[in-house]
Amino acid sequence: LVHGVAGPGSHHQGTSEALTGRPSAGIEAGATGGPSLDQLLAERFRAGSALPSLELGVAPENSLEDQITFSASGLPVPAIGSPAGAFNRLFGLANEDPQQAEARRARKRSVLDVIANDLTALQGQLDTEARVLLDEHLTLVRAQEQDLEQPYTPVSCDLGSAPAGDGLVATFAGQLANVVQAFRCDITRVATLRVGGYGGIESGMYDEIGVNNGHHNAAHVGPADDLLGINRFHAQQFADLIGLLAAIPEGDGRVLDNTVLVWGMELGIGAYTHDRTDMPFVIAGGKNAGLGLGRYLKLSGPSYQDMLFTLARVMGLDDLTSFGDGGTGLIESLYA
Repeated sequence: LVHGVAGPGSHHQGTSEALTGRPSAGIEAGATGGPSLDQLLAERFRAGSALPSLELGVAPENSLEDQITFSASGLPVPAIGSPAGAFNRLFGLANEDPQQAEARRARKRSVLDVIANDLTALQGQLDTEARVLLDEHLTLVRAQEQDLEQPYTPVSCDLGSAPAGDGLVATFAGQLANVVQAFRCDITRVATLRVGGYGGIESGMYDEIGVNNGHHNAAHVGPADDLLGINRFHAQQFADLIGLLAAIPEGDGRVLDNTVLVWGMELGIGAYTHDRTDMPFVIAGGKNAGLGLGRYLKLSGPSYQDMLFTLARVMGLDDLTSFGDGGTGLIESLYA
């Protein structure tokens, strides 16, 4: 449990900075540059993954100010809010007949060739801003082409049945199950789960846990018991994910030993006035990454960007010398 990390800017900037370490220039949130930490890791692990990354949400708003995941050029990668939809994406990559898979890959290569040619032909007809977006699309197309040039490696794993039900509790359970199945079957190495959007989950969904309030309103207006109930519920979901990953054997240990779980938010601890001088993190797992677990750490103000930089190095990016806007210092006390 980590306290004392200092974030720049305000709540309005915090959502888009959460994984990029790049606060927007003005008071309003927006695309801040990239890549976000998850996408940087996804790119590094791309060669060994059927799916580079999995972006999930529980009641995610998907306007620009709600995003936490950004591509290398700063475009947002929206979250999938449907557990069944996310499961179908995973299911489509598992237990596929090799001949059918190769036929599908050949069709996709052909389509991507056509798309790349069409986009290239458009470049000279667009203004500077539009060309930036076009270049981003071309980069994504070429990344997919490179993936398809790699030998096909089948994923053989029983994913079980698709998550069922809706509402807050069922959606959380379904999305956690999708993360667990994706890691257990080694379909991807990187996943994010975003709860709500820029203002959290609003009133209505928390009725299931006996809180007739929204997260944003409970934080700013109260009552305090509502905020406590919402925070306790979120903590239980994180604890459930820890337990699920700890139950899966992997090598001579458990999946949790080889997985770093990070729970954070865009605000600091204390009165909800958009202050970010004491930003909390809960970090679990990562035993084999050298983290020193089972501790409460009260740090003396390392930057939020330094925290993201340290997490990137923990995940094996030893050649990385900085992250975000000025993340260059390792937080050595996180290590065992």
